[in-house]
Amino acid sequence: MNSNKIIFIQPPVSLGEIYGGLAKVGAVSPPLNLLLLAAIVREHGYEPRIIDAPALGIGYETIVRLVRESGARFVAITAMTPHIMQAGKLAEMIKHECRDSVILLGGAHLTAAPEETMDRFPAIDYGFIGEADRSLPEFLAVVSHKEQGREIKGIISRSNGDLVTSGRRTDKIDLDSLPYYAWDILDGFPGRYKTPLFSCHRAPATPILTSRGCPGKCIFCFSGCHNTLATYSADYIVKLLKHLKDRYGIKEFMIYDDNFVMFKNNLKKTLSLLVSEKLDMTWSCNARVDMVNEEVLALMAKAGCWQISYGIETGNQTIMDLMEKRISKEQVARAVAMTRKAGIRAVGYFMIGHFGETPETIEETIQFACSTGLDDFRMSFFTPLPGTKASLVADRYGAFENDWGKMNLFTPVFLPHGMTKEYLIANQKRAIRKFFFRPSIIWAYLKMVRNPFLALQGAYLLASYVMKRRK
Repeated sequence: MNSNKIIFIQPPVSLGEIYGGLAKVGAVSPPLNLLLLAAIVREHGYEPRIIDAPALGIGYETIVRLVRESGARFVAITAMTPHIMQAGKLAEMIKHECRDSVILLGGAHLTAAPEETMDRFPAIDYGFIGEADRSLPEFLAVVSHKEQGREIKGIISRSNGDLVTSGRRTDKIDLDSLPYYAWDILDGFPGRYKTPLFSCHRAPATPILTSRGCPGKCIFCFSGCHNTLATYSADYIVKLLKHLKDRYGIKEFMIYDDNFVMFKNNLKKTLSLLVSEKLDMTWSCNARVDMVNEEVLALMAKAGCWQISYGIETGNQTIMDLMEKRISKEQVARAVAMTRKAGIRAVGYFMIGHFGETPETIEETIQFACSTGLDDFRMSFFTPLPGTKASLVADRYGAFENDWGKMNLFTPVFLPHGMTKEYLIANQKRAIRKFFFRPSIIWAYLKMVRNPFLALQGAYLLASYVMKRRK
């Protein structure tokens, strides 16, 4: 087998497995983590290849055949919790057909539950805990020379039937030292990657990352479970965007950072450069309601921002505090008002089925979402993911089905005391109906979508979901 070749794989996951009942309005995004790692190992002399199974629409057998035909010794699979079962199955099939392959697993799930994941999926040879920007090239260099690689920090491996962990990395990474993502080896980019309906203004579009980490410590989010807080410089970000525009014709970008506005000085410089460089690109991002102000929002709008998504989660202050959101309902209302005043759409992300949830708090959340001035609304099911504080205390507040295969955020796995899955699903649909089936929201969507057919299609799919009875 060729030790100079490494295949990066996004496991085969259907839109139904990703979005549940809302699959028909979903889409697949480029695997940014794999694109970056591919670019990094290429700088170190290796030949990377990316198999993005969801985008290509291929299944397990086809992936195994491609791996076998490639002759690559190293196979690197990524997975968050919603996709970990598919990753484990794929690893087993590859190991069966390509016994000499070295199978690697990375991603948030492995980082959150390294020992349990390695125990459950014996076909995985090495797991990468945390960021692999340095661990992966160091590991490849060592293992390519027939050494074990167990001493590389940030790795969990096997030794005589036991699991061995080398310890977590503590070194800081200068993000500006990293190469641009390897979009050039991504089959069909950007045309193959369609954005979710109503999520962008122009095509082609792509997601990007401009920072890592989040200062929030919400108990349901793994992002706040580690200490990484870093950003690319404003100069790097704008040069990257120029590269995307000039080489791939990108007209819009979606900033997938957990919180785009946390580095205030760098943020203002980035926005000023976007204005002065006149890139003519539109964009959207995520932010915390307690970290925006009128000055920043006005500059964001001037720089091309048309939409900001805020993690609100609930309309009940007691639950907000229990989730350790560290925000208030008043801050939410103020941020939404300022965002709309700046000419930017405000999207609210909510969850249903929290710790302490009651019929009254659900109604309070629905009323809050409809009365705060939000332009758009998303509601998933509260899910105590592995590695989060919520997963450690879930049993105190209700029945928790700790099944990785069901943790897609669109299937209830946690039931607050006194509630059933059917009740939560029915109220999620009720919330969606209450928010979207209002004349002001319908009219706003019709104005936003230039293609009337897409507007009607989106409305039909949404209506079909919320009106469908659970079997």
